[in-house]
Amino acid sequence: MSKIDRLEWTQKVAALNERIRGFQANPSQEQLELAIDELRAYAAAASAGMEIPPRFIAS
Repeated sequence: MSKIDRLEWTQKVAALNERIRGFQANPSQEQLELAIDELRAYAAAASAGMEIPPRFIAS
C-alpha cells in the first residue's frame, strides 16, 4: 500500500469515525443520516478501488 493510498484510507476512516461519534453523542435523525452518508461514501471509495489494508477486512 502506497503512502498516498494509506493517507486516503486513513482520511476516510477518520471521517467515518467522526460521523459515528457525532451520532453517538447526539442520536438524532440528522446525525444518523450523516453517518449513513459517510458509510456510503466509504463503500463507494472501496468499490472505486481505494485500497483497504488486509488486516482491516473482515473475513
